[in-house]
Amino acid sequence: MLLSRLGITFPAAFPAAGFSLFKPGKTLRKQSGQAGIELLIVWPVIVAAVFTFVQALIIWWGQQTLTVANQYAVRAGSINNGSHNAMVNTLVAGMAGLKPQLSTDNKMVAVTEALVEQRLHYAQFGQLKVLSPTVEDFRQFADWRWDDELKAEVLEISVDHYHARASSDGSEQWHQARVLVIETYWCLPLDIPIAGEFLSATQTLLSDSKAARYCATRSRVFNKPLWALSNTAQHSMLSGYRK
Repeated sequence: MLLSRLGITFPAAFPAAGFSLFKPGKTLRKQSGQAGIELLIVWPVIVAAVFTFVQALIIWWGQQTLTVANQYAVRAGSINNGSHNAMVNTLVAGMAGLKPQLSTDNKMVAVTEALVEQRLHYAQFGQLKVLSPTVEDFRQFADWRWDDELKAEVLEISVDHYHARASSDGSEQWHQARVLVIETYWCLPLDIPIAGEFLSATQTLLSDSKAARYCATRSRVFNKPLWALSNTAQHSMLSGYRK
């Protein structure tokens, strides 16, 4: 060979160390194959992590929206004699903010569509319960009074009651009965693939709250992943509480 005739020799350590001056294409193909395999393994993990992060942000936004909407709902109840319809309507109006309404020319149509959508969603995946006043509070402290607006007698827990203020026995219980406390469950749809199913299953396994059980049941009935949101709010009654 030419190299041997010229007296050129290579150290014996070159082949042992994996160096080859005559097979660069084979080495590059080997490295490219390894990179491709690594990409196939890592890429799904990266995509799943990004999807989960985005879905978690949507859940966080949903919880903040529910917290604000529930505060408005209990306020609406406090000035409307504890009306369940008034509280639900206010809650739905607040939750309509979950649907963006910026990419439409007709704002009124967009708002109406959002309200109708969230009202239907509440009918299937929402619940608003009055925790206080209780049935016992109403039985003990409600009395009849004349309502000038309705021109009729109404049975209610009044916001001002002379006997309750003057009594030293039932005063504290009466004051507590005048505080409206509501608890709201809202099952948030998880629409992002992979992440939605994973998070819904995780909450079902790890959480034993009433809201989680409520939404787990709805998830099985409607065959869609849901995340349980819940919030409790209270406000002193500004009008007499009526059943």
